[in-house]
Amino acid sequence: MNKFSIGIFGLSLLLISCQSGKGPVKNESNAVQVKQGLSIHRYEKAIFSLDPQKLRSGLAGIYPEYSLFLGKDWQDTMNLLRMYNFINDDNIKELYKLVIKNYPDTAQLQSDLFNAFKNATKYFPRLQIPTVYTYVSGLDIDEPVIYSDSAMVIGLDLYLGKDVAAYRKAGIPEYKISGFTRDRVIPECMLAVAGHLIKTNEENLSLLDQMIAAGKTLYFLDQVIPDTKDEFKIGYPAEKLDWAKQNEGNIWAFIIGNQLLYTSDPKVSGKLMVDAPFTSGLVNESPGRIGEWVGWQIVKAYMSENSSVTLEQLMDNTDSQSILRGSKYKPRK
Repeated sequence: MNKFSIGIFGLSLLLISCQSGKGPVKNESNAVQVKQGLSIHRYEKAIFSLDPQKLRSGLAGIYPEYSLFLGKDWQDTMNLLRMYNFINDDNIKELYKLVIKNYPDTAQLQSDLFNAFKNATKYFPRLQIPTVYTYVSGLDIDEPVIYSDSAMVIGLDLYLGKDVAAYRKAGIPEYKISGFTRDRVIPECMLAVAGHLIKTNEENLSLLDQMIAAGKTLYFLDQVIPDTKDEFKIGYPAEKLDWAKQNEGNIWAFIIGNQLLYTSDPKVSGKLMVDAPFTSGLVNESPGRIGEWVGWQIVKAYMSENSSVTLEQLMDNTDSQSILRGSKYKPRK
């Protein structure tokens, strides 16, 4: 599968636009609207409806709504060529057809996403409900959702279902494909939001720091999408999540017994935090990213023991040791 960046120029456009305070340009006539104030703009429909032989005039027509993707230099000859190649690529067209088949409209996605943001604003009143865009990413598995303040971009080609042949054709590992389902769209959108709300000390992060940070983002999901199953929040197959629950005490003993909790060595901590078919050092039945799951349990225990702590205070607290200590976390073997 050929990999293409977002639109012509890549993901940096979204970040530059939002961080500059300008935000995306809205065109109400083409957006799918809801009364509550969240809109979804379908970039993939816009570009694949264009006549490739009249690309310049077609892009000029959609530019006001999709300048976020196209950028100021969209009329440059090389950029027009890249766009032409993108919309004529057979693999990309296959993904687009699958997106339209699976998401003929975005009414449910729009409703679910608005409800999640509505819940989030109860805890973070200054949180802005963004303008939301969908697109065909060309299977950008590293960033299925991009969020920055006033805009959110969702690669719908990464949520087509685990039986899609295009994923295997692209050589994507099975453990990743298992999470490419509709149930993961809203959790991954809100995880992206949580990443902007959480505060961390960026230098010399220990495994504990990374675990607690991940645990905070998952606890954030507990609050804003409470009816979503845990397996979809963390992106584990049900049997992997069950294994983690049944072996919680043994997992903690493994971390403590190997003196991993305070290591800052990324090669060591990464084994417990990176996505993988299973966690290195544990059995093959274990899920990857087991450190995220343990961090989630610690944070839940902490908030249960400290009922006066608000979600915002939790997200602002960068003292991972105090959170561990305050959690009284001691799972049984």
